[in-house]
Amino acid sequence: MINRANTAALFTPIYDEFMLSEYKENDQVCPILYQSIDDKTKDYKADDMSGFGIWEEATEGEGGGYEDPTLGYPKTFTQGKQWKKFQVTFEAVDQDEYALLKKEGTARSLGRGSRARIETDAATVLTGGFATAGPDGEYLYDTDHPRNREQTDSDLESDNLLTGAFSHDNLELAETQIANNYVDPAGIPIPQPAKAYIVHPPAIRGKIKRVLSDRAGEQPDTALRNINRFAGAYDSIEWVYIDSARGGSDTQWHIIFPEMDYLKIVWSARPHFTSWIDEDAELYKFKGRMLYALGASNWRFGFGSTGL
Repeated sequence: MINRANTAALFTPIYDEFMLSEYKENDQVCPILYQSIDDKTKDYKADDMSGFGIWEEATEGEGGGYEDPTLGYPKTFTQGKQWKKFQVTFEAVDQDEYALLKKEGTARSLGRGSRARIETDAATVLTGGFATAGPDGEYLYDTDHPRNREQTDSDLESDNLLTGAFSHDNLELAETQIANNYVDPAGIPIPQPAKAYIVHPPAIRGKIKRVLSDRAGEQPDTALRNINRFAGAYDSIEWVYIDSARGGSDTQWHIIFPEMDYLKIVWSARPHFTSWIDEDAELYKFKGRMLYALGASNWRFGFGSTGL
């Protein structure tokens, strides 16, 4: 029986369940695109280096063939704390035996808030990639990424900034650009990963579906019934957190390669819920808390266009 004699401790596991039920990590985009790492250090450092360059011919009876790994650019993830709290007065409980139980909706909103915080931060990495510098000093999406720290030849720069609105033709151009620019720090071509997501805001949902649908056998907007080779070729993710209402845009589109593990979220404390009693102020206090950092350790996580 729930009555006014119950303390806040009784509701801690209940509220924890309420909060986490609204957090729903399995419904988030962040866990799909980002590598999740549990690490208790304040600063997590991701070192970027290739293996080695192309093999060279050896001479019988002679040594040699040694090579140092080619260095990329390190990225440090400094974790920050996010939280939200609410409280219930002793008087509220004294005068209403169900006062604590009625806070179920408040606990659920904490879960929604934590989910929104993570999704917002994760989306900002993509939407800000056109104007935010990455580990190599260039924008995350840019035309002149140096391949490694020792590079001096500008002719070896890589370009992961796509151009134009999303369309069948621009997706073909994007694939060519990826093939020409997707190389490791030693300059060895990286095959386009098998798992590629096209991430987009809701505003261009129709364009995406017309090109990528597994039933779209013909190119959209063509009179000659040309074949659509992209039918079913990509998975798409519609992400409301990258739209213009949330600081992004309604025209951008991204080709993201999650299996490369260059988008990272580093956790010291995943979302959790605690409660305590403040006897001096006569308050039941409840708190949701998490500690994490996220970002891109390398521009090779993907390619992007502003859609303009």
